[in-house]
Amino acid sequence: MNTRSMFFVLLSLLFGVGAVLLAQSWLKQRQPAEGNPNQSIVVTMAVNVPAGTVLETRHLSIQNIPNELVPDDAITSTSDAVEMVAKFPMIRGDILHPDKLAQRGEGSVLASLIEPNKRAVTIRVNDVVGVAGFLLPGNRVDVLVTYKVGNLRSESAESVTDVVLSNLKVLAVDQKVDQETNQPLVVRAVTLEVSLEEAETLMSARSRGIIQLALRNPTDESEAELAQLTPESEDPKVEAKPKEPAPAAPRPAQSSKRKIEVIRGTSQQTVSVES
Repeated sequence: MNTRSMFFVLLSLLFGVGAVLLAQSWLKQRQPAEGNPNQSIVVTMAVNVPAGTVLETRHLSIQNIPNELVPDDAITSTSDAVEMVAKFPMIRGDILHPDKLAQRGEGSVLASLIEPNKRAVTIRVNDVVGVAGFLLPGNRVDVLVTYKVGNLRSESAESVTDVVLSNLKVLAVDQKVDQETNQPLVVRAVTLEVSLEEAETLMSARSRGIIQLALRNPTDESEAELAQLTPESEDPKVEAKPKEPAPAAPRPAQSSKRKIEVIRGTSQQTVSVES
């Protein structure tokens, strides 16, 4: 065997040993961490998925990570995540947690994204109300209403704008519960997540005046001071004037005279005499 052949044999052996070592290292990382007290097994995302995705086995992977990086109540078995619905967009490597997932219901995906004791209410919007198309699912907004007070038929009626709801989550725009792009999209309807009390306030505000949505910064958790909508008849700025009673019609004066017929021969005459 010449030197050249020997060189290729040694090179093949070297590559073979390297492949075995890499395989062993990969298997050690994938094997359960039961023997390593400093690591824990968690379920992570194997691919990127949008919000509303029903998770399948192909979307998931098992990883061993240091204990200090494991969040409380992290999911440790793929069976606990399969058939669940992603409540938020998730990227590869995200650790699965029950707060990020929702039970898959018999209804639409949107119904699975609604928090307990909450409701989804849709309002019609235009390019102005919808913040020029920059509203996306997952954003949070404040709801403002502009209405008139005072004598509505008068040109001096005053326009008032109040914040009636604060920090509401946008569940969907039109019929989309996820937006893969951040490009503005003019929509005709926006679905908000509200409680029953907030739904009543929203419907009242919509019938009271013009609705406007104000987009919040994602990190802004401040609470706005809310105005209480009251019926127009109870609005303190609208003073109801009592109606003046209509003047009584004058009674016809009663006559104190009586009429008497006087007959003289063939003539007849009626005369009035004082009673």
